[in-house]
Parts: sequence; C-alpha cells; structure tokens
Amino acid sequence: MDQTDFDVIVVGGGIAGCATTLSLMRSAPDATFALIDNANPARFKPQIGESLPGESRRFLHYLSPSIAERLDQNIAKGVHTRSRVNASVWQSRDLQETPASIDPSGESWHINRASFEEDLRAYVRSVCNNGSTTSSKLINANFKSVLRNSDGWTLVVRSESGEEHTLRAKWLIDASGRKATVAQKLGAKTVKADSLIAFYTVFSSTDVDPDYRTLVEATETGWWYSSQLSDQKRVVVFHTDDCDAPAKVAGDWMDLWIYCTQTLCIYRRSSQMWTTGQWQVTT
Repeated sequence: MDQTDFDVIVVGGGIAGCATTLSLMRSAPDATFALIDNANPARFKPQIGESLPGESRRFLHYLSPSIAERLDQNIAKGVHTRSRVNASVWQSRDLQETPASIDPSGESWHINRASFEEDLRAYVRSVCNNGSTTSSKLINANFKSVLRNSDGWTLVVRSESGEEHTLRAKWLIDASGRKATVAQKLGAKTVKADSLIAFYTVFSSTDVDPDYRTLVEATETGWWYSSQLSDQKRVVVFHTDDCDAPAKVAGDWMDLWIYCTQTLCIYRRSSQMWTTGQWQVTT
C-alpha cells in the first residue's frame, strides 16, 4: 500500500460511511481520506432499512447529482421499486392512506440495499480514481485494531490477501453501524436507551406482488410493518418490547404468527402470501 497517512479515516462503507465520505469531499476537497470497507454484495442478506423517503433525494443530490440519476436509472430497470402510498392503522381501526401526490417530498422508494450501497461505494471509488480528490482511497480490508496517539490515530487493517497494513489519520470516524467496531475496540460500552426489539422475515415469490404500499399497523403489543422489496420479495417486521409476551415466546417466526392475526391489513396481506402457496419464508 503506497499511502498510509490521511487526514480522515472512515471505517464502514455502508450508507453512513459513504455519505460521510462524499460530504467530506464537498466540504474539504483538499483533505485526504480513506474509506475502509470489507463489503461483499454477494453475501448481503435482506435486512430492515429498505425504505428511502422522498426527502432523501435532496440529500443524494447534495452528495452528487449523479447518485440521484443512478437511483432513477435503477428504478427504471426494476432494481428498486416506487412506493406511491403510505398506509397505516394507528390511532384507530381504520386504514389511513397518504398518497405521494400530496406529500411535498414526493414518492418514496423500496430499495435493494445491496445494490444501493454498492452504487455509493462505486461512486466513492470513481472519485478516488479520477483524481478529483487529493490522494484519497477506498480500501477493501477488514479493520483489526486502533490506537490513539498524540497526533491522531493509528489503525491496522487486513486485506483480502491476508496482508496487514498500518494506517494513520488525524481524525477517525466509526461508521460501522450497530457493531460499533471501532468504539468497541476503544472500550466503549453500548448504552441501551429502551427495550425495543424487532423480528422480521422475508417472503419470496415467482409471481408479481401488486401491493406497492408501505404498511404500518399498531397492535396492543407493538406494531407491524411491511413493504415490497425488489426481486419479488416482501419484508414483514414486528416491533415490540423485550419484556412483552411476543418477545418471550418468539422462538422463530411461526411463534409470532398468532400475533399477526390481531392485525387487519398486515395479516390479510401476509396470509394471502402464505395460503396461496406462492411464497416461501426465509429468516
């Protein structure tokens, strides 16, 4: 590795890490940065966090107009899907629908997270390679250790080939998500603000899912959420407190099915998937 000293090192190349790096490019174009990431899109599992609100287009355009354009191109190709209606059963037993046409931010999207994050990394990589920044890099490696010294931070990373490299920076940003990889190495402890937990499953089908709405529905023990994914998939999520009855009996998804029957829209949609025999459940 020919360069080991940077102004800023960002650990984690997901949405937060890429957005931070791209924002840095705009606000401090003469700074040097390294984005450390070990992502492999082929191993990416479906997860909660697939909905992108319409307001996000403004932020994507701020990071780079080409990112917003890429989003539109992938929507046209079917990589991501549009959500033109938000539907909820919350303060009453009635279904309330809010169409995107009356939302100032416009329609939202159900994104393919693996594709979206890879597009962000690809854009960071392209900026590094075309000389738009001064000696900055996207490094495909695993973060191993960190030490603080008088003039900044020293990190050790391991490449795919197994080689270890030492990097130094004045500033260090932990964008590793819930794992808080850097913070944990520095001895930080997780502060638990509440007892909220979530259970989710993904339905897969060979047939077209005609429901493009984002569905949210409250029950006595929590709330349910469902949205369409790309590749003929649908995510169904149940949020509850870890002290409530559903959390105590939930050995697997089937244990939660009885609580889904307390809902109106979510149960109707999920049971239709289940009983037609078109869908399979993966966890």
